[in-house]
Amino acid sequence: MRWGFNWSQARRDCRIEGRPLASRPTNPPRITSERVEEGKMVMTRFEWQHVTLSIAAVAAFTALTLSMPGAKAWAQQQIPTEPLYLPNHHYDLPATLITAAQIQAHKAKMLADKDEDVPINMVKAGGAGDKHQAGVSLVYRLKGQSNPTYAVHDDVAEVYHVLEGRGTMLLGGKLKDGKRRPTSAENGLGSVGTQSDGAKEIRIAKGDVLIIPAGTPHRWMMAEEFTSYTVVRMDPEGVTPLLK
Repeated sequence: MRWGFNWSQARRDCRIEGRPLASRPTNPPRITSERVEEGKMVMTRFEWQHVTLSIAAVAAFTALTLSMPGAKAWAQQQIPTEPLYLPNHHYDLPATLITAAQIQAHKAKMLADKDEDVPINMVKAGGAGDKHQAGVSLVYRLKGQSNPTYAVHDDVAEVYHVLEGRGTMLLGGKLKDGKRRPTSAENGLGSVGTQSDGAKEIRIAKGDVLIIPAGTPHRWMMAEEFTSYTVVRMDPEGVTPLLK
């Protein structure tokens, strides 16, 4: 806001009143700190009034919308009241707990057997039908280990949770030299290949979580140190064997 003498307004006032316009003063009114503070207070009151009016307008619009014919009925229709249990769904499956001690014992046996990818369990996951399954496996990679091929799962998605270590993976793209592989007990049907156009390199480490959708090529490029991770495998078609 500008403070000072408004000569244009003064000229209009003089024309209306029929009196001559005085010469412009050589010393116009000074802008003092009191006037600046007064201006700030006026602007603050104006801004708060503007905010208050905006809030009131939003509240009025909301109330008007809810008062329109059919608005409440539409809102109520979004929450089905029945049936409580959908047909062809499971509501009686037990939960499954895997303890830290079980994971450590599982890893010790895997290292003794030199088996780097072993399922802990695979159970029914509920939902519609009787196909959905979910399982947990434990996988480890030795320091310096690099897998030469990409893996692709037709139906099974995976979620990695790194328990220890770190390394680099290649993810995504499209296999150039893909071929079908034997059915896997861990992730069902799929394919393998050594090259994937458009694959991206990522680095994962302890505490990280990685989601790999079904159909996405993935390969361990290098384990920088001994790395172990759990793999939650989601099997919507029930192609992997159940384990308890």
